Amino acid sequence: MQEFDFLRPRNLGELSTALRQGGCRIIAGGTDVIPRMRRDQLSASMVIDISDLEDLRGITQDGDWISIGALTTHRQILQAPLLQKHNPALVAAAASIGCDQTRNRGTLGGNIANASPAGDTIPPLLVFDAEVALNGPEVRRTLPLEEFITGPGETRMQTDEFIHSLKFRKLSGAWGAAFEKLGKRSGMAISVANAAAAVVLNSKGRIEHARLALGSVAPVVLRCADAEAFLSGRVPTQETLQEAANLCASGISPISDVRATADYRRYAAVVLARRALQAAVDRARSGTP
Repeated sequence: MQEFDFLRPRNLGELSTALRQGGCRIIAGGTDVIPRMRRDQLSASMVIDISDLEDLRGITQDGDWISIGALTTHRQILQAPLLQKHNPALVAAAASIGCDQTRNRGTLGGNIANASPAGDTIPPLLVFDAEVALNGPEVRRTLPLEEFITGPGETRMQTDEFIHSLKFRKLSGAWGAAFEKLGKRSGMAISVANAAAAVVLNSKGRIEHARLALGSVAPVVLRCADAEAFLSGRVPTQETLQEAANLCASGISPISDVRATADYRRYAAVVLARRALQAAVDRARSGTP
């Protein structure tokens, strides 16, 4: 095990002061940091436990915006009526993460900061055009989630910044959203591939706009721009949704690893994309997002 200094700040001011020193690693649930420590892969001179900072918890609504504090756990997400109503895809993703212990400890901010291509909460946030609120010593800033993550484990967050919250705008009208995941077992599985979709239908039943994101098939979770553009204005038949899903195959770059081959991931991505789109359309038609 590595040696390092340890700090548990009492407020956001103490956290910002500590981060100015550099060489710090923030932990909340610790579901990813602890395994790294055991493998001597934690590069930090100080570990900062932010689990006592209540200002970073909670799910709130402000007009058309839903905000989720960085320390909100996956369990709190899947049990939140506000998210069940306004982002059921994120609720489904939270329910798919790990086991009860992981969902009780793991946080949304931690999942985003880890920037894993297989991060299950990222696709449902991307299809809602989510934004990341960052706090620094002098400036608070907001970045689109799509721009925030730049590579596996890499983000635009500076060493003296921390994730305060994530927010997204509610969809309106006839809309639906869905999340699909494929793992090597039914529980506690890292995604072989995952997908999220959000669809809004107009009064004639055509797609007003569609959003589709795929995970674990590229260095970062991807929005499928070609598929989204193809679907705009079309009647969402099964054939149309399948054609849109097929368009995803050319825009991804899956790898082979211990969980799956690149070819299998490419095939799975198309299947999951179609399933997510179909589920989102069905919910938009039924009025049950």
